[in-house]
Amino acid sequence: MIANLAGTPKRLAQAAVGNTSTTLYTAQPDGKTAILDIMVVNTTSSPISLTMYIGSATAANAFGWYSSSIPAYSSMQYAGFQILNQSEALLAVGSATGLTATISGVERV
Repeated sequence: MIANLAGTPKRLAQAAVGNTSTTLYTAQPDGKTAILDIMVVNTTSSPISLTMYIGSATAANAFGWYSSSIPAYSSMQYAGFQILNQSEALLAVGSATGLTATISGVERV
C-alpha cells in the first residue's frame, strides 16, 4: 500500500466514455487523489479502442491505455496507483461509444 495514504477507498466515478474527450473524474481543489483501480467495460459487440489522459487529451499526457483495444463484451482493468494533483482531471476517449469506466481511489491524500 502507499505510505501515508489517508482516507477510505471508495468509488470516485462511473461514467460512459465518449468518442470525444470525456472527463471521467476531477480531483478535489483542496487535495490530491490516489487512483487505485480503473475498470473499463465494453458493452458492445465490436472492439473499441481506448486512450486515457491525465490533465488534457494530448499524447504527452497519456496514461494507462493508449489506443488499446477492448474486445467486444469484455473489460480491462488498471490496478496500481496514480496520483492526481489538486483539480487535475482524468480523461478518456473511445474510438466509438459503448465503454463504461469505473474509478476507485482515495481523495485528499
